[in-house]
Amino acid sequence: MYTAHYGLREKPFSLTPDPRYLFLSSSHREALAHVLYGVEQGEGFIAVTGEVGTGKTTLCRTLLERLGPETEVAFVFDPLLTPDELLRAVCAEFGLQIAQRSPAELSDSLNRFLLDANRKGRRVVLVVDEAQNLPVATLEQIRLLSNLETSTTKLIQILLFGQPELDDMLESAELRQLRQRITVRYRLHALGRGEAREYVRHRVRVAAGTDREIFTASALREIERRGRGIPRLVNLLADRALLAGYAEGAPCVDRPQVDRAAREILRARGARRSSWWRPAAAVGALGREERS
Repeated sequence: MYTAHYGLREKPFSLTPDPRYLFLSSSHREALAHVLYGVEQGEGFIAVTGEVGTGKTTLCRTLLERLGPETEVAFVFDPLLTPDELLRAVCAEFGLQIAQRSPAELSDSLNRFLLDANRKGRRVVLVVDEAQNLPVATLEQIRLLSNLETSTTKLIQILLFGQPELDDMLESAELRQLRQRITVRYRLHALGRGEAREYVRHRVRVAAGTDREIFTASALREIERRGRGIPRLVNLLADRALLAGYAEGAPCVDRPQVDRAAREILRARGARRSSWWRPAAAVGALGREERS
């Protein structure tokens, strides 16, 4: 629809976590540096948390691309699992046989796999996205996985990505053993002042394959104001504003199209009473999302 009108090869504001579109704000750059350092140094546990829509999953996908072929990766993105289900999921991700096998047999198989990878000089990483949804018993199972080690090396590194609720869980008394094992911990923040405008320009540049000024300065300021630095909300606003501009035949997107997009989003969310919007969102400006 609007892609050809604005000279774009693809939609620049899709909500799919595509690493090509990662914009390294100051917070995202620091988070990625922390995680890469932790992985390279062989740290056992790493945790990254952030508010909904701040780009944790995109950061996670970017990390997976940068780990390289010498790393064995298990990626768990549906953590509503029992401890036994998690163990089976991890083994399946590593290509191990799981049918007709007890938890004890799966643990033995996983341990042999990790020892073999260690002998071959290969790094093994378990990444859990949406980790705030993990039951406490399953988090304890993850801690037990971190016990798999040699006298000098952790056999598996574990990365937890989640919403701030994960921080609250980790501060609980029942998870103090797990908390003490987390050596790298980072809180991802929203885009800072001016960064949302650069974020929009960056995504347009990737989608167009060249520099292209589609949004006016006033449109960018309004997107930044209403988006509150939340990348996913900025994506929603910019995408709807592009559609509004296309419908009007406008050569570029200006503030009126952003205002129209904001009203449409609020109206649609309000009608569906989606948990993405806080109740206060209807008063004056767009609110924050509730889901990551």
